[in-house]
Amino acid sequence: MEDPIAILRQLAELLRDDGKIIIEVPNGNEALLSIYKNKAYSEFIYTNVHLYCFTPHTLRLLGEKAGLKVEFVKCIQRYPISNHLYWLAHNTPNGQKQWGSFIDNPLLQNAYEQTLASLGATDTLIAQFSKQ
Repeated sequence: MEDPIAILRQLAELLRDDGKIIIEVPNGNEALLSIYKNKAYSEFIYTNVHLYCFTPHTLRLLGEKAGLKVEFVKCIQRYPISNHLYWLAHNTPNGQKQWGSFIDNPLLQNAYEQTLASLGATDTLIAQFSKQ
Protein backbone atom coordinates (compact mmCIF):
# COMPACT_ATOMS: atom_id res chain seq x y z
CA MET A 1 0.00 0.00 0.00
CA GLU A 2 1.44 3.32 -1.00
CA ASP A 3 -0.63 5.29 1.52
CA PRO A 4 -1.53 3.11 4.51
CA ILE A 5 -3.09 6.02 6.44
CA ALA A 6 -5.53 6.73 3.62
CA ILE A 7 -6.41 3.03 3.35
CA LEU A 8 -7.09 2.78 7.09
CA ARG A 9 -9.27 5.89 6.91
CA GLN A 10 -11.26 4.34 4.05
CA LEU A 11 -11.67 1.10 6.00
CA ALA A 12 -12.75 3.06 9.09
CA GLU A 13 -15.60 4.60 7.08
CA LEU A 14 -16.91 1.09 6.41
CA LEU A 15 -16.80 0.02 10.06
CA ARG A 16 -19.85 -0.40 12.20
CA ASP A 17 -19.59 1.26 15.60
CA ASP A 18 -18.50 -2.05 17.18
CA GLY A 19 -16.38 -3.09 14.19
CA LYS A 20 -12.68 -3.96 14.22
CA ILE A 21 -9.86 -3.62 11.72
CA ILE A 22 -7.13 -6.22 12.11
CA ILE A 23 -3.94 -5.85 10.11
CA GLU A 24 -0.73 -7.83 9.85
CA VAL A 25 2.51 -6.17 8.75
CA PRO A 26 6.22 -6.96 8.69
CA ASN A 27 8.20 -5.69 11.67
CA GLY A 28 11.04 -3.37 10.67
CA ASN A 29 12.63 -4.08 14.04
CA GLU A 30 12.78 -7.85 13.63
CA ALA A 31 15.72 -9.77 15.08
CA LEU A 32 17.51 -10.56 11.81
CA LEU A 33 17.74 -6.80 11.20
CA SER A 34 17.96 -5.23 14.64
CA ILE A 35 19.79 -7.83 16.74
CA TYR A 36 21.73 -10.05 14.34
CA LYS A 37 22.22 -7.34 11.69
CA ASN A 38 22.29 -9.91 8.90
CA LYS A 39 23.26 -8.05 5.69
CA ALA A 40 22.02 -10.75 3.33
CA TYR A 41 18.65 -10.75 5.05
CA SER A 42 18.36 -6.96 4.90
CA GLU A 43 19.03 -7.07 1.15
CA PHE A 44 16.46 -9.84 0.78
CA ILE A 45 13.67 -8.25 2.87
CA TYR A 46 13.96 -4.74 1.49
CA THR A 47 13.46 -5.99 -2.07
CA ASN A 48 10.26 -7.68 -0.92
CA VAL A 49 6.77 -6.63 -1.95
CA HIS A 50 6.24 -4.54 1.20
CA LEU A 51 6.72 -0.81 0.77
CA TYR A 52 6.87 -0.28 4.54
CA CYS A 53 8.01 -2.15 7.58
CA PHE A 54 6.62 -0.92 10.87
CA THR A 55 7.70 -1.16 14.48
CA PRO A 56 5.23 -1.55 17.34
CA HIS A 57 5.57 2.20 17.95
CA THR A 58 5.09 3.30 14.33
CA LEU A 59 2.15 0.93 13.84
CA ARG A 60 0.42 2.55 16.82
CA LEU A 61 1.13 5.97 15.32
CA LEU A 62 -0.28 4.83 11.99
CA GLY A 63 -3.58 3.88 13.59
CA GLU A 64 -3.73 7.11 15.57
CA LYS A 65 -2.99 9.25 12.48
CA ALA A 66 -5.82 7.44 10.70
CA GLY A 67 -8.13 8.54 13.53
CA LEU A 68 -8.57 5.05 14.96
CA LYS A 69 -8.42 3.69 18.48
CA VAL A 70 -5.47 1.31 18.84
CA GLU A 71 -6.74 -1.65 20.82
CA PHE A 72 -3.50 -3.61 20.65
CA VAL A 73 -0.29 -4.22 18.73
CA LYS A 74 1.04 -7.73 19.21
CA CYS A 75 4.46 -9.11 18.26
CA ILE A 76 4.30 -12.50 16.53
CA GLN A 77 7.21 -14.65 15.39
CA ARG A 78 6.12 -16.51 12.25
CA TYR A 79 9.43 -18.12 11.34
CA PRO A 80 11.11 -20.54 13.75
CA ILE A 81 14.53 -20.33 15.30
CA SER A 82 15.91 -22.72 12.66
CA ASN A 83 15.21 -20.08 10.02
CA HIS A 84 17.20 -17.47 11.95
CA LEU A 85 20.09 -19.82 12.57
CA TYR A 86 20.15 -20.78 8.89
CA TRP A 87 20.21 -17.14 7.82
CA LEU A 88 23.13 -16.53 10.19
CA ALA A 89 25.03 -19.59 8.97
CA HIS A 90 24.23 -19.53 5.23
CA ASN A 91 22.77 -16.08 4.43
CA THR A 92 19.73 -17.64 2.82
CA PRO A 93 16.15 -18.48 3.87
CA ASN A 94 14.30 -21.74 4.49
CA GLY A 95 16.21 -22.97 7.50
CA GLN A 96 13.04 -24.58 8.81
CA LYS A 97 13.08 -26.87 5.77
CA GLN A 98 16.72 -27.79 6.30
CA TRP A 99 17.11 -27.86 10.07
CA GLY A 100 13.57 -27.62 11.45
CA SER A 101 13.18 -31.31 12.09
CA PHE A 102 15.94 -31.36 14.69
CA ILE A 103 15.98 -27.76 16.02
CA ASP A 104 12.38 -26.62 16.14
CA ASN A 105 10.14 -27.80 18.94
CA PRO A 106 7.20 -26.07 20.63
CA LEU A 107 9.01 -25.40 23.91
CA LEU A 108 12.06 -23.80 22.27
CA GLN A 109 9.96 -21.89 19.75
CA ASN A 110 7.67 -20.52 22.44
CA ALA A 111 10.61 -19.34 24.55
CA TYR A 112 12.28 -17.77 21.49
CA GLU A 113 9.08 -15.99 20.43
CA GLN A 114 8.46 -14.67 23.95
CA THR A 115 12.02 -13.36 24.15
CA LEU A 116 11.79 -11.64 20.75
CA ALA A 117 8.34 -10.24 21.60
CA SER A 118 9.69 -8.75 24.85
CA LEU A 119 12.26 -6.92 22.71
CA GLY A 120 9.76 -5.92 20.01
CA ALA A 121 11.92 -7.91 17.58
CA THR A 122 9.54 -10.49 16.09
CA ASP A 123 9.11 -10.73 12.32
CA THR A 124 5.40 -9.84 12.31
CA LEU A 125 3.10 -7.34 13.98
CA ILE A 126 -0.64 -7.68 14.31
CA ALA A 127 -2.75 -4.70 15.29
CA GLN A 128 -6.42 -4.24 16.06
CA PHE A 129 -8.08 -0.88 15.53
CA SER A 130 -11.61 0.38 16.13
CA LYS A 131 -13.51 3.65 15.85
CA GLN A 132 -12.69 6.31 18.45
